[in-house]
Amino acid sequence: MSEPVTPDSRTNENSPSVLQTAAAKNATTVAAKAGVTAPPQVSAADSSSPAALQVSAADSDSPAAAQASAADSDSPADSRARAVNPITEGIIWKQILFFFFPLLLSSFFQQLYNTVDALIVGRIAGKEALSAVGGSAGSVLGIFIMFYVGFSGGAAVLAAQFFGAKKDGALRDAVRTALLISGILGLTGAVLCFGFAHPILAVMHTPDDIMGPSLWYLRVVSLGLIPNAVYNMGAAVLRAIGDSRRPLAILIFTCITNIALDFLFVAGLRMGAAGAAAATALCQLLSAVLVLIVLQKTVFTRSSKTAAILAGRILKLGLPLGFAEVMYTFANVVLMAVVNGFGTDTVAAYAAYGKIDALFWMVVGSFGISITTFVGQNIGAGRRDRVMQSIWDCTVMMFLVLGMVIAALYIFAYPLQQLFCADPNVVEIGGRMMRFLMPFYFLYIPIEIMFSALRGMGDSVIPTIITFFGVCVLRSVWGLAVVPLHHTVNMVLLGFPVTWAVTTIAFAIYFSLYLRRQGPAI
Repeated sequence: MSEPVTPDSRTNENSPSVLQTAAAKNATTVAAKAGVTAPPQVSAADSSSPAALQVSAADSDSPAAAQASAADSDSPADSRARAVNPITEGIIWKQILFFFFPLLLSSFFQQLYNTVDALIVGRIAGKEALSAVGGSAGSVLGIFIMFYVGFSGGAAVLAAQFFGAKKDGALRDAVRTALLISGILGLTGAVLCFGFAHPILAVMHTPDDIMGPSLWYLRVVSLGLIPNAVYNMGAAVLRAIGDSRRPLAILIFTCITNIALDFLFVAGLRMGAAGAAAATALCQLLSAVLVLIVLQKTVFTRSSKTAAILAGRILKLGLPLGFAEVMYTFANVVLMAVVNGFGTDTVAAYAAYGKIDALFWMVVGSFGISITTFVGQNIGAGRRDRVMQSIWDCTVMMFLVLGMVIAALYIFAYPLQQLFCADPNVVEIGGRMMRFLMPFYFLYIPIEIMFSALRGMGDSVIPTIITFFGVCVLRSVWGLAVVPLHHTVNMVLLGFPVTWAVTTIAFAIYFSLYLRRQGPAI
């Protein structure tokens, strides 16, 4: 889930499809993740003061601002009059929908990377290969992918505020610096996953009959972590400045390519989980190349005095959000290790569930990115009167749309499970999982709303701490201490709604106090 069930989710927070990259949440993760998508975000000013909510005011008091202004003045593009920005000027609910649907389509195609892998692998190579794609290996990869999703979301807030404030030179410097940092983070993840694949899977108690394909999948997909990190950053920047269509076009093209490669490697060459991994890694490389081509006119190519200062601000914004995404995924890894103890059939059902509920995380992640972008740009433009209205409009739409999604997944739980695996025992286990957990998904919606709004306002540290204790610590304790007392699959799944409820309450208290501190300005 950008958040729950499987480790490979995201989109935006942590969906069982962590290998998807966000939005949507991926972007969120939805994560996320597997791009989830999983299923699973600013200025240097003090976030506790009203001044922090207005990037222009904060910038004017700092050396970085003076340098950014100097950089701006060097570019002819900065003197041009930018067209009216519908995010800061248009009818809010209409513009949210115009922005949301391309994001949702982007998340959909991101998730197709892993869903198609699972469908083809599960039907052609069997439940062992399906368990490898969506089990322990996917969970481990999800930790890194969700970190990249969260980090890019934080860095994109800075881009959104520079864009809203019409500081084009500073925007270009920020984009270039963020891409460089993302490449370094991607390399770090690739080295760790490839070099320590076997001990990691062994610690997670991966069943012997799926250890081989899991090793292949983890090592091959790890080679795509560098382009994955670069793509996530590039796409997040484009969305932050209001361009959600070109990232969508890139995803459609690479998704079609991924499907073709899946059929070639898995169905044609019978490469199993390794073939699905190769298709995913190659398409991640392709998506990174394409997003860099799109960003050519945005990235500042000359040296910049503000690069070091911007790197510090990007890290300050991105790292807390990256670790927040990792918290969800790490906690899911702990639960994945527990699920491994129930055998291959349960692991396969759990993996399929992670692909199915990605629909929820795609929608929630896309709304989350919309909230962050609208809040960030309106703060950057000095339109604080539109901030709360953006949040409220998104909230109403989220509960209406996600209510329909939850109902559909509950009703069609068993037919959806049958798409991934023909084994009747796997289908029965997966159907029971979905029918048990889906009604609790409403508990997660307020978390996405408040976290997305706070990150758009430039506040990510306290929300990250709340997430750490409410999700990572509590869910890990649940898996290690509570589940052994009543060792059933439902007890494992119950860890999700328990942690969502606790985290929602904590966020509600902090969000209320934060708005009070800001006064009537918001």
